[in-house]
Amino acid sequence: MSAPRPPAAPGRRLTLRSGGGLLLLAAAISLLAMAWIAYPILTRDAPALRGDGRNPDSYGFDLAGASVPRAEIVASGMSVDGVAPLIDPPSMPAEGVDRMHREERGKYLVAGDRVVGVVVGNEARAYPLRVLNWHEVANDTLGGVPIAVTFSPLTDSVVVFDRRVGGEALVFGVSGLLYNSNQLLYEHRPAGTASSLWSQLLFRAVAGPAAADGRTLTVLPSQVVRWDAWRAARPETSVLDPDRTMLKRYRGNPYGMYFGSDLLRYPVKPLPASPDPPYKTPVLVVRSDAGRAVLEIRGLARRAGPDGSVRVETAAGPVPVRAAEEPPTALVEPGPGAPQPVAHASWFAWHAMYPDDPLVR
Repeated sequence: MSAPRPPAAPGRRLTLRSGGGLLLLAAAISLLAMAWIAYPILTRDAPALRGDGRNPDSYGFDLAGASVPRAEIVASGMSVDGVAPLIDPPSMPAEGVDRMHREERGKYLVAGDRVVGVVVGNEARAYPLRVLNWHEVANDTLGGVPIAVTFSPLTDSVVVFDRRVGGEALVFGVSGLLYNSNQLLYEHRPAGTASSLWSQLLFRAVAGPAAADGRTLTVLPSQVVRWDAWRAARPETSVLDPDRTMLKRYRGNPYGMYFGSDLLRYPVKPLPASPDPPYKTPVLVVRSDAGRAVLEIRGLARRAGPDGSVRVETAAGPVPVRAAEEPPTALVEPGPGAPQPVAHASWFAWHAMYPDDPLVR
């Protein structure tokens, strides 16, 4: 796997002493992480995977009419579906987690683990990020609605979509390609039928037939919260029932060291003009009829009262939140007309897609 290094500042040469060593270390860590993720996929009995990890043209997607700059679509080092998406995954009630902990060695979920909380109709479900780290997409049905719960680990971004597009329910996979370091999804099609590429954070198709037709994705409200906070807010919730053969991997985080610095592995532009706050600062994006607002999660937590509650005025309206600093999470309190949480991401990633959105600090 090969990927470009971030450019050095103008007039400054990278050396081992001035930062080149850190870049080499980051690259080595990323290689190891990708290999750790890919090993169980590459060693199973499966058809040959598409994509050589380096050349985007080897992935078999039509990039000629892309609606984003073709030169900025890069290979991640992984093949198409090099991480296997979840399709119709099983679930269990929240009490099933307690039963697992009693009956099986090791913990599946602990109180401080981050989960993606989704409510559709009268049905609530939690999708642990420790699971999505290894699959990136969960194609599920909740409240009778086909949904895609998507997680892009390199941008720490979560968005949940309605899978119904153009009269059909799509099944999404991981293309192995990136735009601004953010995952590009694709829809599974029968052999010989062209698939399209979909940007997680742009919420739309960016290459292929769906892009030519101007197809977009409907974003559903979602929360990235601690497991204990979600369970308290939604005691009726279900949660993904994990693949027992993957439990050991689910307990690890191959991206932990990547988020230990602000170094980026893939091209991103535009980057925020200032390194304050750091590029990988977690942000919450909320939306209402009045507009959209981008909130710094740790800043919310520092302003919160003893119970974690804080209310912030934004262009989208007043946002009542229960925030935690570690891990950085924010539960938007429901209410009539309250802005809806639509995305969680690293600041650099959201800024690259929506450079005119200011950060509410």
